[in-house]
Formats: sequence, C-alpha cells, structure tokens
Amino acid sequence: MIRNFVRFSRQVAAIVAVGVGATLAQTDSRAAVMFHFDFIDAPGAGFNAAGSLGADRRAGLAQAADYISGVLGSAYTANIYLTVNGTVTADTTLANASSNFNAAFPGNGFGSAGDVMLKILGGDAADPAPATPDGEVNYNFEDFDWEPLSDFQPGELDLISTAIHELTHAIGFASDILQTGGSAWGDPAGTPSAWSPFDEFVADASGALIDGTFALDGARWDVASVGGTGPVNGLLFNGPNAMAANGGNPVALYSPTTWDSGSSGSHLDTDYYTGMNGTIENMMNHASSIGEGLDLRTYTAIELGILRDIGYTQLGMVPEPASILLTLAGVACIHAAARRSRQRRA
Repeated sequence: MIRNFVRFSRQVAAIVAVGVGATLAQTDSRAAVMFHFDFIDAPGAGFNAAGSLGADRRAGLAQAADYISGVLGSAYTANIYLTVNGTVTADTTLANASSNFNAAFPGNGFGSAGDVMLKILGGDAADPAPATPDGEVNYNFEDFDWEPLSDFQPGELDLISTAIHELTHAIGFASDILQTGGSAWGDPAGTPSAWSPFDEFVADASGALIDGTFALDGARWDVASVGGTGPVNGLLFNGPNAMAANGGNPVALYSPTTWDSGSSGSHLDTDYYTGMNGTIENMMNHASSIGEGLDLRTYTAIELGILRDIGYTQLGMVPEPASILLTLAGVACIHAAARRSRQRRA
C-alpha cells in the first residue's frame, strides 16, 4: 500500500532533501529532543532576512522548539531535522508544519506515526529515512506581519505561539481520517486500515469511531465530522488522560458543519473552547481569538492529556518560555489590541 496523504502540507509538497540554507538548532541544552532547522530561504528572504529581522525570526522558532522539548522532557532522545520555508504565499494561510511519512505500512491499527513521532518515541535509530528531513515548517511573511519575539507593535501576530501550535501537529497531534472517512493509506470507511495514534481516540457521543478490527464506522463519521459546535453532535477525543483533564468528559474536536480541510478533526473546537462559559481557550484550537499581539504560548492540561494519550507518556515538567516574561505594562498594551478570530492554523 502507498500512503497518499501528508498531514498539514496543503500548499507545499513534502521536502525530501536537505536544502542549502542556513541551519540552526534550538538552544535549550537541557532538552533531550533537539530540533534542527534548515532554513532554505534565499539570502535576504523569509527566515534568512537581512540583519536582526532574520536572526529574530530564527530565534523565535527556536524558542518554540525549546518549549516543546521541555514538555517532552528527558525521557525522549532524538534529533529532529525540519526544513523551514519562510517565503510561502497562500493569502489566508499563516503557517503550517508537518511530519514526513517514510515508514512502510505498519499493519492495521494505530501505528501510522510520522517520521518525527517515530524518532521521538524510538530515538534516532527509528528514523525510517536517515539523511532526509523528518518534516517541514512553512511561514507566510508576505501576507502577514509577525513579531518574532516579544516586542509587539500594532498589527503583529505572534510567531512563537503559532510555531508551538504547528510543531505540535508535526509531533503527532493530528488525525489521519479523510473527509470521506477513509484512511490516509487509501482504505475506504468500513475497511480495516492503519491510523494515527491520535485516531484511536476520535469518537462521537456514542464512543470510538474505529472498532476493534480497525475499521471506521462511516455512517457515524458522516454525521459527527460535520456535527458542529460542542461536545454533543460533533467529533470528540475520548483518551483517558484528556478526559481526566476535562472533568471526566470527552474533549470537543473542531467539526464545523462544513468540512474544513486541514483543520476538521485535528484541532480542538475553537467555537466551543472560547474562554467563556466555563471553558478555556487552548493552544490547539483551530484558530486564535487574538487578532494581534501576545497569544497563548503554553499547553493547557487538556492538551498535555492528549499528548500522553497518543504516546508521550513520560512528559517532563512543563516550562514557561522565557520570551513570555514581558512587563505588565507591555502585556496591558498588547491585550488592548482588537481581538478578532483569525484562521492562523493549518
């Protein structure tokens, strides 16, 4: 079987050879998982922009990687190599990230993990394609204004927050279920197949959608995948750790009434987790409520529960990224900016 789907690379084909641009590893020497970035932009463009602008963009991405590595902790050891392109133009897409998938068909079940996740859980020896990148990161600097660190000006978006969100997709926070209910390996709904670790816990109000034979219930999927806002009619995540963090309740996944390719099923429900009515806003909501300025830069307990459920069972102490330590006056100024929903996330 040939895998025909690459997560969260909707505009750019997966890169399978290392580029010739500048390279940078993250800076947290305590981390056991190290992200190495190969910046393939031309000199003077994107992450290789001249002077402090390019340096700050690269540093912001490294800070995001430091945070994720700190969350993963010392139990996992791997070197993750990602190509980075900052000259993507897609008008409404701010950024995206993905893991490459070079492993052979793993057999029916929930073992269809990307190269990034395989290496984090199994170490560098688990790399299915040595000497090639493990995934990619893309940013749109042409259509959007970004603050790479924490010196926000009006109209600037938070590069670090968005990078944490996108890198989290690359480490496995994503569903492989296609709009049709089929698998990424080409098997239709109702047929046993291989699914991502995340998919083991994709459910509706009646329970898991993939049964013990590893076949997805297509009729229930057709209803729940476009079920709308909240934890009644739409898709849910029912992993035990996520539910424990959510008061014993399944977690609502983003499942708008019109399928949103690249977002539906692979994010928490933006329209439900708003920070209002007893809910909290999450890093992995499909969109942010912050139109500009400092955004979320840490996971919630729900997201940490999901990471544990999909296989990261030995998370470390959750760090606060150093870049979030702004003056109170600066924070007040940032949050005085207009709040509007923005489709920031692929």
